[in-house]
This record gives sequence, C-alpha cells and structure tokens, in this order.
Amino acid sequence: MANINSPRKFYGWNNAALLFLIQFGASGFVYFAYSAIFPAMVEAMDWNRGSASIAHSLGFLMLGLFYPLTAWLIGKFGVRMTLTAGLLVMLTGLLMVIFLVTEIWQWIVVWGLIVGLSFSLTGPICGQTLVIHWFNIRRATVLGIFVTGSAVGGFIAQPVLTGLMEYYGSWQSGWMVSAVVIVLAIILTQFLINRPADIGQFPDNVDPNLAAHQDDHIAAQPRTYRSEHNWALGEVFKNPTVYYMMIIAITYLGIGTFIITHGALHLQDIGISKLETASLMGIFILGSGAGRIPAGLLGDRIELRWLVAAIMGVFWISFVLFSLTDDFVLLAITGFIAGTCYGGKFAVAPAMMSNYFGEESFTKINSTFAPLLLPFVAIAPAGAGYIFEAQGSYDLAFQIGSVLLGLSFVASILAKPPVRQTLAAA
Repeated sequence: MANINSPRKFYGWNNAALLFLIQFGASGFVYFAYSAIFPAMVEAMDWNRGSASIAHSLGFLMLGLFYPLTAWLIGKFGVRMTLTAGLLVMLTGLLMVIFLVTEIWQWIVVWGLIVGLSFSLTGPICGQTLVIHWFNIRRATVLGIFVTGSAVGGFIAQPVLTGLMEYYGSWQSGWMVSAVVIVLAIILTQFLINRPADIGQFPDNVDPNLAAHQDDHIAAQPRTYRSEHNWALGEVFKNPTVYYMMIIAITYLGIGTFIITHGALHLQDIGISKLETASLMGIFILGSGAGRIPAGLLGDRIELRWLVAAIMGVFWISFVLFSLTDDFVLLAITGFIAGTCYGGKFAVAPAMMSNYFGEESFTKINSTFAPLLLPFVAIAPAGAGYIFEAQGSYDLAFQIGSVLLGLSFVASILAKPPVRQTLAAA
C-alpha cells in the first residue's frame, strides 16, 4: 500500500516550533510581562491606576481596530512579512517606553497606540492562520502547542523581570530585557514558511491525490465537526452561534486581561508580598500554558461545544474562589486552575471558528469578529482601575467577571455547530 505522506520532511512542525518561540518572546516577554512591570511603573511615578490603565485599554482597541489591516496584510504579503512588521513596531514601542516615557500621557500614547498596533500585527491571527494552513487533522493540538509559548515565556518573565527590577531599582530594566527578546523573535520569524504549497508540501503532510485512493485514508479524517462549506461573512452573522461565541470570547479575554493588568496590584492590596505576588502571577500564567496543549488534544477528539462548556464552568468556580481568599496556597491553586481554563479556551477558540465556518473563511471572519468584541474587552483594564479608585477594592470587578462567566457557561452549551440557512431551507 502506497504511503500517502510526502517523502520530504514536513515543515509544518518547524513552523510550530518557530511560532512557539516567537510567542515566547512577543507575548511572554511583552504582553504577560506587563503584569510584572506595570505595578512598578505605577508605584515609581505615583500614577492613578485607572488613568494609567487607559493605555492597556487603548491597546486592545488598537488590536481590534487594526485586525482587518492585519488580515489584509496576511492575504497580501503572508504571515512572515506581517509578523516581521509587527515585531519591528513592537520593538520601536518598547524603546520609546524605556527612553521617552516619564509622564502618564506619554505612556498612554506609546503603549496604547504604538505597542497596541504591534499587538494587532503580531496577534494570534498570524500564528492561527499559519497553523490552519498547515494542519487540518491535528489542528487544535498544534494551535495548543504554539500558543503555549506565550504562557511559558510569561511564566519565566515574571520572576526574571521582577528580580532584575529589584536589583537595578528601575522598571526600565524590565522592558530592556523584553526588547532584547523581541530582536531574537524577529530573527526567528524569517524562517517561517507561509503555506505548504510554497515548498511543494500538503497540510498534515498528506497528499490528497494519494489519500483519495487508499483504504486507510479514513483514519486521517478529523474526529470532530468540520464545516463542508466556507461561510460567507453575511451568513456567519445571521447565525446565533457566532453571538454565543462572542459572549464567551469577551468573557475569557476580559477576565484574563483584568488579571494580567490588575492581578498583581490586587494581590499586593490584600497583603501578599511583591515576590510572592510575582510567584502567584507566574502560577496563573503557568496554568495558562499547562492548559493549552491538553485542550488542543481534547479539541481534536471531543466536540468543541462540550469542551468549552466544561472549561468555562471550571473557570467560573475557580475565579469566584480566587476572589474570596487571601491565603497564599488557595490563591496558588485557584489561580493555576483559572489560568488553565483561560489558556485552554485561548487554544481552542480559533479551532472552533475554523471548524464551524470553514478553513478558508477563518481569517476574514476573525478579522471582523475581533473588532466587534475587543472594544468590550478593552473596558476591563481601565474599568477595573477606576472601580478600585472609586471603591478602594476590586470586589465589584470580580463580581462582574463572575456573572459573565456564568453567562458564558450557558452560551457554551448553546453554541452548537451552525447550519447554513440555505441548507436548512432546502
């Protein structure tokens, strides 16, 4: 029986490893590093938490507003060029933060506009598009692998950056390390290959022309639902499933952003030391990493509707318990579990989108989906900051998050694979 795999070494796994390392730097040592460096900046310059958090909120708005541009650049120039441009913008922004920022308005402009633009250009859509091009059968698994890089980087960044800032007595030293890591990420990006066809290969290393004539090609079929059609944008937003998915996305991204932005400040407010706070934030990020590959593996075997419902249910319970305790051990346990759920949902979200609405439609749909939901996510950093300034605690922010998690659990159950109206009418 002929081998349906390409005889050449499959480059999809090289891409997966490169994306892991790029996310390790771009997300782990910039996005997740924010939770370690931002509190030091607030303390050093005596900033209002709400006003200073506008920068992160603005960054999310930029991420959403420029997602269509990112999608266009991917379609025009490919993932490699788009990601390179985004990393160069990110490096520029970090250098401006290090050498120029002394006032809160400068922080808002540089982090919110410049680094925010880089978040869009280096955002998950780049890696997700690349993985979806290269993998079908193991799609959710590989998505889980590549996004784990950001969590591993973030876990390492917390104690490293906190220790360096303590040693040098300067928050700028933390961002300097991040800038160096981004330079390395730019170099690694040049080795990415956009599509299998660019080097004469096929998704999953399976030649469809050979597979169609083999009895064992059935074993190479996906185990979970895949749409047989690539949905048009108008069709997608006529289906209720996309709105359930939007509720879930706003919730897990908003809560994750709240924890990254204000988690360290909350922990210090309730009496946790700075080093213990760094450990707890690292545990949350480690949990985020620990949940991604297992969620991806399960996402290729269990229908995503039920997997997401389980994730959001456990997230709900752990988040409530995290908000109610000041015991270090309980904070570590519930923080790790909450992080696992956050990371697991982050890993399977693009698989759900592409499985439900078609591989070729993914980038187009996601570039429209993101600008609609990210403005709501952007409320979390500044909103939580102003809640604290008004009430002296984050209690109301935790209560809002708990309600949203309950709604998302219900929405997950309702988010069944969509049926096209044209087919339903037939």
